Amino acid sequence: MLLKILGILLAVSALGSLYMVNLALRLGDVNGALLFFGFAMLLGLPAWAGLRRWNPGCSIDGAGENAEPPAPVRFVPHWFMMAALILTALAVLAAVVIPLVLR
Repeated sequence: MLLKILGILLAVSALGSLYMVNLALRLGDVNGALLFFGFAMLLGLPAWAGLRRWNPGCSIDGAGENAEPPAPVRFVPHWFMMAALILTALAVLAAVVIPLVLR
């Protein structure tokens, strides 16, 4: 229920942003229209995705029997992804700190 309310609020906010796009274009402000169009997409796409799944159905099939149980969850190690994130963070930190130290 909370996701439905959030989807509706995002949709209303996106429609408000689209109205601001309309007003900005009427006044000839293209930069403002692009800014509010970006806000509308930022708010509208998650709202559209959330409201599209409004009625996902249930886990009982048409014959009245329960659905098959899901496959067991397996652990997949993500050490390589964590290593890439750490290396990226260290590179960004070095790019900020080294020029400050060398001044």
